[in-house]
Amino acid sequence: MLIDAHIHIALNHLYNKQEWESARRETQIEWVRRVLKEYKKAGIYALRDGGDGIYASKLAREIAEEEGVIYKSPIYALYKQGHYGNFLGESITDKEDFTRTFKILLDHKLDHLKIILTGIVDFKKYGEVGETTFTLEELKYMVETAREHNIPVMVHANGKDGVQKAITAGVHTIEHGYLISEAEVYYMAEKEILWTPTLSPLGNILNTHSNKFKMEREIISRVYEEQIENIRKAVELGCNVVLGSDSGAYGVDHGKGLFDEMAHFEKIGLNRYEIEKMCLENGTKALKLDRSVLQKKRRDGGVAL
Repeated sequence: MLIDAHIHIALNHLYNKQEWESARRETQIEWVRRVLKEYKKAGIYALRDGGDGIYASKLAREIAEEEGVIYKSPIYALYKQGHYGNFLGESITDKEDFTRTFKILLDHKLDHLKIILTGIVDFKKYGEVGETTFTLEELKYMVETAREHNIPVMVHANGKDGVQKAITAGVHTIEHGYLISEAEVYYMAEKEILWTPTLSPLGNILNTHSNKFKMEREIISRVYEEQIENIRKAVELGCNVVLGSDSGAYGVDHGKGLFDEMAHFEKIGLNRYEIEKMCLENGTKALKLDRSVLQKKRRDGGVAL
């Protein structure tokens, strides 16, 4: 069975935020079901969503159960007010604000807490990822609060500072992790933090001949190649590297993105068997799946493990 450990079902060609919010529930269900069926056709039966601001991933979790798909949702991501992340969730200002918001997420039965700690990779200025928006104290508080409720923490972080803070705070998984050094790779391995490096958003741009990012291509290529090298080092160190495509991002299609991710991983020097094994084993850890659940999925749906 294949696991895509980082997707955004709210981002696709079927609808946008305005269309979703004005649509009837029946239409929303049909949209979500169509996306889930793309994953099923591809043999991908377990998904972890990175959040959205329209409750699409919550509905997807409900429909996924009907479709025989394991679906993990954070309901919505949390980001620092005034910073990157408004289309992925809700903003918070401080620890007290987090406590109030986390109680709401508990009511919605979140599967994992998604925190947006930094910005994204700037394609125009090499090395720029925005500031680390939460202090280490704030991040530790959020991680410890989630841990009290047995909720794993999935953190969007790029750059040395953000990734170092995420590791120190004891998060469950680090998403993206671009523009880091060997020191952060060693630190992740030492602390047994799972890393989802999401190669497809950058790699797929490089694989196309579109002029959309013509001026930024050199920086994108440099950042991508550095990520490849860091993943290679992480694998050598025994770091738990997770396959997540970031499907829904520009140029990364639902149902196909995971196979793009696998193709990018081949550049590290891994063969397809090793990649699929990593996809299953570390994806299982990222989603905190019980092996017995996967065995039942295989019996019920004929899905190979």
